[in-house]
Amino acid sequence: MNDANVDPLPAPENLLDGADMRVQESIHGHRFIQEQEPFMLVLETLAICAAKPLGTIPPGDTTHEAFHYELPHRRKMRFLLFQDRHLEKVASDETIHDQAKWEEWKSRVNDQYDPTRDGQDHFSYLDHVFDRRIDALVQAVRLLRSMEVDVLHNRRWTSRFLAVTGPDMICTDMREGPNRSWSGDRRFFGRGGELIYLMLNRSSKAADVGKLIQKRLLNPDDPKNAIAKALCDQVDQKASSTHIGYLPYRHNAAYDRLADDWLAILNLDRLPNGHLFEPLFRITGLNLVVYLAERACTETGAKKVEPIVLDCTNGADKQLRQTSKEHLNRHRQAAHRAVQDYVENRAAKDEGWRTAIEQNDRVGAARAIQRLFGFRSNDTQLLSPDEQLKTLIQQAKTRDKNNIYKYLLPLVKNIGLATSRQRVGTWFGVDDAMIFALVMANVTRTVELREFVALLYDRYGLIIGPVEARKAFERPPVGVQSFEANLAAFESRMTRLSLTQRLSDDCAFVTNPYRNDHE
Repeated sequence: MNDANVDPLPAPENLLDGADMRVQESIHGHRFIQEQEPFMLVLETLAICAAKPLGTIPPGDTTHEAFHYELPHRRKMRFLLFQDRHLEKVASDETIHDQAKWEEWKSRVNDQYDPTRDGQDHFSYLDHVFDRRIDALVQAVRLLRSMEVDVLHNRRWTSRFLAVTGPDMICTDMREGPNRSWSGDRRFFGRGGELIYLMLNRSSKAADVGKLIQKRLLNPDDPKNAIAKALCDQVDQKASSTHIGYLPYRHNAAYDRLADDWLAILNLDRLPNGHLFEPLFRITGLNLVVYLAERACTETGAKKVEPIVLDCTNGADKQLRQTSKEHLNRHRQAAHRAVQDYVENRAAKDEGWRTAIEQNDRVGAARAIQRLFGFRSNDTQLLSPDEQLKTLIQQAKTRDKNNIYKYLLPLVKNIGLATSRQRVGTWFGVDDAMIFALVMANVTRTVELREFVALLYDRYGLIIGPVEARKAFERPPVGVQSFEANLAAFESRMTRLSLTQRLSDDCAFVTNPYRNDHE
C-alpha cells in the first residue's frame, strides 16, 4: 500500500516545534541533513534498535510510534580508542620497566582525561579486566580501533564511530560542554537514522529484521563486543534521552522494499558480521534515493517516478553520461517541485487561507501560513498573501536542513551511485562496492544477467540495458547501441569482481558468493 490519498500521521507532540517550518518534514519526514552520511544513518538506526528492538513498539493505524530512547555515552571507551595519546608511547618506551608501564600510563592518561582530577583514577576498572598488563590493553584497543568506519575523515574524537557488531560498540554523536558535561549532538546524527528505523518498524517484516539485527549486529556475545565491554566503565552508565523522529505515513511500499533488502543481507551467513555494515549502508542509501523520488512523484502527481539512468562505462559514452547527468538533476528538481506543489495544494484546501486570499488579508494569510506550515516571519506580513506564500516556498527550497534538493547529491556520491569529474559534473554511476551490495541484496540463486538487470529496474528504477530503457521511455534519450555498450560494461565489471560467469555466447550468469544456491 502506498501513501497516496492517505492522511499523514500526526507528529509526536512538540517534536517539530524547533523546526523553522514544516514542509519537507510533512513530505518525507523529520529529518535528513547533508552532514549525516549514509553510514551514520545505519549507525543511528542500530543505536535505536539497541534501545527499542524493531517490532516491539508498533505504530497504530492512525498513531505514530511515540517513545524516548537512551543513547549511551561510553565516554571512557571512546577516549581510549580515539583520544588517548599515551598508551602506545608508554608501551613501546624501552626506558620504562615493564612492571612500571601500567602505572606510568595510568598517571598520564588520567591527567589527559581530567586535568583537575585531584588524584582520582578514572580508569581503575581496567586494572582487574586486563590484570594490569599494558600489552593486553594495547592489543584490545588496536583490535577495536580497527573497526572504525570512515577513517579518512579527521573528525573530533566524540564524533568517531565503530562498525557495530554488538551493543557495547555503539558510539553515538556527542559534544563536550562546560565542566566536562556531555550531551547528544545532532551534527552527524541528524534524525535520518530514526526515519530508517521507523520505515523498518512499519514494514511487514519488522520482527524478522529485528531478530536478525539482534543476532548479527547487536549480539552481546560477539568477540569484538566483548572487547568493547571490557573497555567500558560498567559503573559509569551515563546516557542521553531523546525522542523518536517523525515519518509522515503509516504505509509505503518503500518500507517493505527496505526491509527485504536488510533481510537479504543479514541472512548471508557466509558474510562475516564485521563485513555486513558496508553493504547495508549502501543499499539503505539506494532505498532512500528511491523513497525520496517516490514521495516527490506522489506530491507532484507525476505519471511515473524519475528513473535512474546508470552509466556503467565511467563516462566513456558522452551521450549516455550527459543523459545520466540530466536525470540526476531531474531527481533534484523533482524535490523542488514537490515542495512547491505541497505548499500550494495544502494552502488551496484550507478555508482560512482561501478567505485571506479573497479579502487580501495579509495578517490572516500570515496566520494561516504559520498554522499550516509552522512558518513565521515578521517581514512577510508586509507582503500580499500570494507573495507571502511565494516567500515560504522560496525559503523552503533554499533552507539548509532537511532540504532534499541539497541532500541528494552527497547522498548518491557517498553510497557509490554517482561519479564526479572536474569540468563535467556529477552523474549517476556505480562503484564496485555498490555493485556488490546490489548482488548481496537481490541475488538469492544463480540468475541470468539480463534477469538481474531487469530486477534492478523493477525494484529501484535503475536503467542499465536497452530493454529497461525502452520500458522507461517512449523514446529513449540515446541510441540502443549506447545501452547495449552500457550493459556490456556492467557485465565486464561484474566479471572482474567474480560475480558473473559467461557460459555461452548468449548467457551470462550472476552468482552471489555469500549465498548457497540451495538456500
